[in-house]
Amino acid sequence: MLAQSDERSGFPVGFHVWQYRLAMSSASTSRRGRLWLWLIVGAIALLGVAWGAVAILFPPARVRSIVQAQLGQALSREVRFADASVGLFPPIRLTVKAPELAEPGGFTRGAAFRADALHLDLDVFALLGRRIVVRRLVVTRPTLHLVMRPDGTTNLDDIGKKPTEAGPAGGAPMDLELKALDIEQGRMLLDDLKGQKRTTLALGSHLALRSQQAGTRIATTGTTEITDVAFGPLSAAKLSDLDHSLANLKWKIEHDGAFDAKQNRLALQRLTLAFGKTEMALSGIVDQPGPKARLDLRAKGSQLDLGEVLGFVAVADAKAVKGIRGSGRLDFDLAVRGGIGPDQKPDLTGTLAIADGAFRYSGAPAGVEALSLVARLAPDEVQVGRLSARVIGSDGRPLAPLTGSLSVRQFADPRLTFALNGPVNLAAVAPLVAPQNTKLAGTAVIDLRGQGLAKDPGSFALEGKANLANVSVEAPDLPKKVEKIQAEIQFSPSHAAVRRFTMQAGKSSVGLDATVARPLALMGELGKVEPAEVDFDLRSPYLDLAELLPVTPGSPVLPNARGHGRVTIGRLKKEKLDISSLNAQLDLTPGVLQAGSYSFDGYGGVVNGSARFDLANPKNPAFKVKAKVDSVDADRLLSTWTGARGWLHGQLDSELDLSGAGGTPEQVKRTLTAIGKALMTDGTLGPGPALNAVASTLGIPAFKELRLRDLKMPFRVENGKFITDNVTLQGKTGKWQAAGGIGFDGKLDYAVSVTLPPEISAQLNAKSALAAGALSDAQGNLIIDLRVTGPAAAPKVRVDTQAIKDRLLGKASQALADQRQKLEQEVQSSLEQKRQAAIDSLAKMSAQQRRALEDSLKRKAQDVLKGFFGTPKPQPTAAPDTTK
Repeated sequence: MLAQSDERSGFPVGFHVWQYRLAMSSASTSRRGRLWLWLIVGAIALLGVAWGAVAILFPPARVRSIVQAQLGQALSREVRFADASVGLFPPIRLTVKAPELAEPGGFTRGAAFRADALHLDLDVFALLGRRIVVRRLVVTRPTLHLVMRPDGTTNLDDIGKKPTEAGPAGGAPMDLELKALDIEQGRMLLDDLKGQKRTTLALGSHLALRSQQAGTRIATTGTTEITDVAFGPLSAAKLSDLDHSLANLKWKIEHDGAFDAKQNRLALQRLTLAFGKTEMALSGIVDQPGPKARLDLRAKGSQLDLGEVLGFVAVADAKAVKGIRGSGRLDFDLAVRGGIGPDQKPDLTGTLAIADGAFRYSGAPAGVEALSLVARLAPDEVQVGRLSARVIGSDGRPLAPLTGSLSVRQFADPRLTFALNGPVNLAAVAPLVAPQNTKLAGTAVIDLRGQGLAKDPGSFALEGKANLANVSVEAPDLPKKVEKIQAEIQFSPSHAAVRRFTMQAGKSSVGLDATVARPLALMGELGKVEPAEVDFDLRSPYLDLAELLPVTPGSPVLPNARGHGRVTIGRLKKEKLDISSLNAQLDLTPGVLQAGSYSFDGYGGVVNGSARFDLANPKNPAFKVKAKVDSVDADRLLSTWTGARGWLHGQLDSELDLSGAGGTPEQVKRTLTAIGKALMTDGTLGPGPALNAVASTLGIPAFKELRLRDLKMPFRVENGKFITDNVTLQGKTGKWQAAGGIGFDGKLDYAVSVTLPPEISAQLNAKSALAAGALSDAQGNLIIDLRVTGPAAAPKVRVDTQAIKDRLLGKASQALADQRQKLEQEVQSSLEQKRQAAIDSLAKMSAQQRRALEDSLKRKAQDVLKGFFGTPKPQPTAAPDTTK
């Protein structure tokens, strides 16, 4: 080996002395190699001994037993898991697979906690210094069920509280240090029994914890991220039943605090909610942490970026914030003090201010700028002394300033006092004030002041005015854009007056003048808010309800109102309905619209009567109509509402009672019932497919069109059929009697008995059995029984041979009686089904109530059948046999 010296060895600087050294001997090198070999072998042997010791001392069965006993004793709750094992490397690792913690009462009530696996790495050498050091604790895919009871306790409160035997003397608890606690892909389910709410969320955490002073002081730091928040009613059984409007928000929470067990106090040095570059920090003290804790906390933020705050909440699927973006400055200095619990809430005090704020909704043609407000919070009170902003107009320029104020007191039953003055471009605020996916346009100029209880809109006393100019509304469930809305609304403490309200949708237009007492009660929930009092006049030269009513199933929702109104419509259309000169006197009660009297021109005549529409359940509205029909065109009426086109011609008078329920045409068809009678003089029956078929069957062309002197037709609508019974037609072609019906699908089912005078019967084919006189009476009249079936557009007619045989045997024809009995059975069956349905729906009623209901329905069914089919007459004696 060569060495180089310097001047400190006595040689001049720059002078080098080289020294030659002999190399080490090979024996020395061999001894060092053998030493390293023995060290390695020894380490391996020691490791093997350790593994063997672990395997011998902690076999799988014993590990399971130890873990089962220790967890059950420590948690004072039933515990189970799939497997448990101990490993030597890394340090000492305990692994528990599929651990579960029972709900109070055991696993028969479910699991409060479960996870895929739990991994714990222990520092064994720290035990020598009487310290427990957990290098890392990892919980994989845990789920926690937390139940908050009405009294403020939870399903986790009793964990670890079971009394245990005292440890040996001198066995003071060792300090614990948990260097890393990682929760991976966790989920939490929170059930609030008092609020009847259910919340679920996903979370991940990285925490650290250290206990000192024999476990009486615990310090903790860490970060937690919360995502996929969903909430809804406690009855929700699936994730899809919950509201996921906040699912896209990502909450990042950091904490640094310490808990003092002797004082039962949690001191928070810092608790922050962070998003982007913005942090909201909280610090303070929580005494007696738990469901009845007392708080003394303070939150302060200065010159926060309002745009980042809006950007954070904009990903939520809530109409008030979804897609919103903006800018400005946010400052707040807030304090939270007081107790929490089932019957108390802490006080929130301090200030919150927004300066130079601006926001705009995604897709909105305009926004709001120059937003400024200062909110002052005091116990049970919030005051916004002045709010100011400018709304951008439709031309892109700011409108005049919008100013206002707000005061909220008594949070348990909030009392609001507000004022708002200035113009508003409705397009800019539509996502905030209108239903989702609804577009507004136009200007509202507001000068309004009011006060009242938030829970009772009808209590508000309003003063001021609001004018609407060129307002329009577009929505997916509206068939046409509603536009050209103009109105002047004047408010006084007692009522609101609407003047010169006009609107247009397609070709339809409406005008309205009204007065409303307690106007905000119109939006209140039926049965919970005292209804508004209204009086109105509605006018329309042309109104097609298909252009105005929502296309969604169900009926329009009536406002929460009672009062009176008058309606005048020049022409009204609704699908098949097409009438003119409608005049009606209306009465409103919550959920019910009643027309005490109405009249209109339609189908060539005049109709008047009364009606009642029950719209309390918009998905299944019900109606009852009484009508008197005077001189209408029979063919126009029947061809519009039934399949009997071209069947009856002439002026028809009728009276009917009509009722039904349903939000769709199919539902109405199934429930529609009607009873009435029709009268006609000097009319014609045919020409039409049915009579063409009769004429062809009998070979008498004159039967294609029958002249009528007198028609009497009782009828009924039931079970999807228009049913007639005891129909009698008198004319030159003889006497016609019919019983049967036509379905809403246009199918016929009639029994017809025809008595032909000699001059008509002479037209029959001479070779036919009918013309042979076999069925003629002494006066030369001929009686023929027919069956008419099939679709109304192509009916089938056949001679009823059984009826002919009855007559040949001297018996009266049973065709009409049989048809009458068939119709009676059909109606009876329908009524029985409705009776049974009503009884099933009230199965929980008392036996006495059920019997009363059954008896009532039976009597009603008997009365209906008696009124429709008439009182049964005694069976007539057989007619003399005219064939002998």
